[in-house]
Amino acid sequence: MRETLRTRMGWLHGWAGFVAGLLAVCIFMTGSLSVFDTEITRWMQPENQVPANAPLTDTALNAASSLIHDQQVRGASVFLTLPSVRSPTLDVLHYDGRQFVGTLFDPRTGTPIPARATMGGTFFFSFHYTLLEGITGTRIVNIIGVVLLVTIISGIVIHIRALVPDIVRLRLSAARLRGWLDAHLLVGVLVLPFTIMIIYTGVLVNAGLILPATPLTSLFAPEKVRTPPTSGMKAATVMPQPLPPLAPLLATARRDLQGRDAGFILFSPDHLSIYASDASGPFLTRDHADFSLPDGRLVGITTTSGSVAHTMQVMHGLHYARFAPLDLRWLYFVSGLCGTATIASGLVLFLMKRRSRSGHRIGFRVGESLTVSTLTGLPISILAFLWCNHLLPASMAGRDRLEIGCFLGAWILCTGHAGLQSSGLRMNGAWRTQLCLIALLGGGLPLLDILTCPRAVYGLPAIHAAIDGIGMLAAAVVLYVRHRLESDGK
Repeated sequence: MRETLRTRMGWLHGWAGFVAGLLAVCIFMTGSLSVFDTEITRWMQPENQVPANAPLTDTALNAASSLIHDQQVRGASVFLTLPSVRSPTLDVLHYDGRQFVGTLFDPRTGTPIPARATMGGTFFFSFHYTLLEGITGTRIVNIIGVVLLVTIISGIVIHIRALVPDIVRLRLSAARLRGWLDAHLLVGVLVLPFTIMIIYTGVLVNAGLILPATPLTSLFAPEKVRTPPTSGMKAATVMPQPLPPLAPLLATARRDLQGRDAGFILFSPDHLSIYASDASGPFLTRDHADFSLPDGRLVGITTTSGSVAHTMQVMHGLHYARFAPLDLRWLYFVSGLCGTATIASGLVLFLMKRRSRSGHRIGFRVGESLTVSTLTGLPISILAFLWCNHLLPASMAGRDRLEIGCFLGAWILCTGHAGLQSSGLRMNGAWRTQLCLIALLGGGLPLLDILTCPRAVYGLPAIHAAIDGIGMLAAAVVLYVRHRLESDGK
């Protein structure tokens, strides 16, 4: 009976892991990069050289207030992002339908920073939870998360008896299948608590999209035609009030929000709301203080109470990790990459076990080409995205769209290359070629950085050294993997 259960769990683990794993690698890899999305954005905007902990002055706040009022008069809906340790600029932003864009101010002088247009690290964050498909993509990501939880549980059932001996003996020099299995188990067990936590909290954050708190009958009912309320139309024509000095309001909000720093300010025609920073603690809240305009009088404090609400705030905080200090964010990043490696090695194992009996079938070749285009094509696309950012002229119009086009174009080319190699049963050639391309792009990242923006490398050495170093590390890893492929092929 137990062997039958393990056999069935093995089938479930293999097929559910493979089907979900192709997208899960993309979700985990871009999610790992999203831990440092702000730092990646700073790397991709070398014109922004404001140091961390730069003081926020009244001059900068007044300059931002003036721009905000001018844009409100023109009908734009803007908000103000306040400086933080990770992002020390003062940003006046609005949503253009695809991303948040606007003007960056130096918090010391109030001078606008002529930073190049780019999606920056926000692109990886958006890809991580939407797959660039909006609400539909978010639902797919949540479903993938549920399938991954099932895959993890079935994997534990399969290996629970021999788990300790298998993870103690890492037999990389053994047969390829045994070595891949040992690596899969070792890395998977080491980051198992993190993997379960990050998947569970990720599913819980957007659980309402796949399990809506709405009767099923209403989901299929015909949609009622809504007429816009006249009161809302009248409110839209109200002339925005002048903004009072923001510094005293920030001090009042900090006092009434239990000493938490302010993260951003939302503006309405007759009031403004100062929200607590996401970095204030593990509870990711939307607590805020409201002030009337134009006198700046405190209207009220909005906080969330209740055990259920606090539990959800902790779940959000643990998943987004915006409260995390630098060392904890590095731990998130490394754990995320280890989770990516666990899923990737599982995909390779799935194919290796079936190659001898199914390698000639079209379905197997399609699955293998998709695996190659995911495991190597996605890193190539990410590196191409970074290279495109530094090579395109800083003042070029629409350069942020060209960056995305470069990312998608590189991925499509990698997928096409893997498909052609698969049709000729030359998959080792696809692996070797694309691994070499990763090594070339990753290893060349420091040289690209120094040649295109030397002042930024000198001004912010830590950020540039970290990102360039990760590129070089990726190059070293794939060169080792390519060497093992050549050794095994002899």
